[in-house]
Parts: sequence; C-alpha cells; structure tokens
Amino acid sequence: MTTVPPAPSWTVVSVLQRSYEIAKENFAAFVTITLIASAVSVVAELLGLLLLVWAVGIVAGAASTICITWGTLQAMDGRRPGWEPMLRQLQGPLAGRLLLLGVVQWIVISVSSLLLLIPPLFLLPMWAVTIPAMMVERLEMGAAFQRSIDLTRDRRLPILGAFVLWFVLFAVGAAVLIALLGHGGLGRFVMLVYGALAWTVLYPLPAIFYVLLREEKEGTSVPEIAAALDEGTAP
Repeated sequence: MTTVPPAPSWTVVSVLQRSYEIAKENFAAFVTITLIASAVSVVAELLGLLLLVWAVGIVAGAASTICITWGTLQAMDGRRPGWEPMLRQLQGPLAGRLLLLGVVQWIVISVSSLLLLIPPLFLLPMWAVTIPAMMVERLEMGAAFQRSIDLTRDRRLPILGAFVLWFVLFAVGAAVLIALLGHGGLGRFVMLVYGALAWTVLYPLPAIFYVLLREEKEGTSVPEIAAALDEGTAP
C-alpha cells in the first residue's frame, strides 16, 4: 500500500511571496547581479552570433544563480549580502564545479524544452536544488543531482507550480510591455531592465526550496545551513 505524503507546510504562493520579499529587501545587490548578466548577454547579441548569445546567456544565467543562491541563503539567516561578496562566489573553491553544474543543468533543460514539452516539467523540479546542495554540502556533480532528486521527492508538483506561476506572471508582464512599447530600441531597453527585475525573484527559489525541504525532511535549521555555507565562503 502506497503511503501518501503529508501536505507541505508551505504553498506555491507563500514561496513566491518569500522570494519576492527577499528580492525586495536585497534589491540593490540582487539587481546588480542580474543587470551584469543581462549586460553580458547584450554585448554577445551585439556581436551578431546566435550560438554565442545562447552560450553566453546560459553561462551568465548559471553564474547569476550561484551568486543569488549564496545571497539568498545569507538573507534567510538574517544578513544583508552585498553584491560584491555575492559576485566573489565565482572565485571560490567550488566556483568551477558550481558553474559547470549550472551550465549542464541549463543546457539539458533548454535542449529538452526544444525537443519535447514534457521532459522539462520533470527535470526542472527534480533538479531544483542542485546548486544550493552542492554549495552547502560540497558535493560532486553526480551527488548534487542525486541529493536534489532525494530532497524534492514527493514535493515536485508544488515546486513546479512555483516556477510555472512565476513564468506566467513574467510572461503576462512582458506581453503588456511589448504591446505598449513594441520591439524598438526603447522597448528592448525596458525589456532588458524588466527581465533583470524578474530574475531577482526567480533566482532565490532554489535556495528557498533547499532550506524548506531540509527543514521539513531533516529538521535542519537555517543557522545550521548558513554555518555550513560559511565554511566554504569565498574570501
């Protein structure tokens, strides 16, 4: 007989609200990171090489996720991370491994989304906490994927719901802006800023889910997670 897991203590809406609040409280630091990533992608686009734009976008997205994951974990412990310490996480001892993990994850999900609709819906929630798991627990890549699979088990539907709801809200806002401003220079500039703002709410989600899942399944507190994180923080 299959045992039905109890409902989580959190909801999709409460997670997105928490992500929004963390982004708002640390807005200057988070938006600096996302604007840097957006600017790098724009430079690649100006060079006119489609493949380069795609590759740079993936690397920039993975790097931003690493920085804001670290910042979110700090914020959840009651601290106020600055953008410079966040950016310095790309120089830490785990930086190369984390970046490779993020790039591999983004590529697999992106390619699967181009080929089929269903696989990304499984992969996204299943791999939702790979980066914070590697960052906090100093795991190898394979172990980080397995750790995420274990932590997200029985909770993947609400995790997916949070990402889908965020995407829908973002898409509606983007559609309104494009309808008002078009695809000209002003419209593209506003969309760049809008995208940077939207990412500040998305990027905290892996860290939030990681903390919630460890609290729920293992009884691990935020201070314990932050203490483990501090041991590997870049100087």
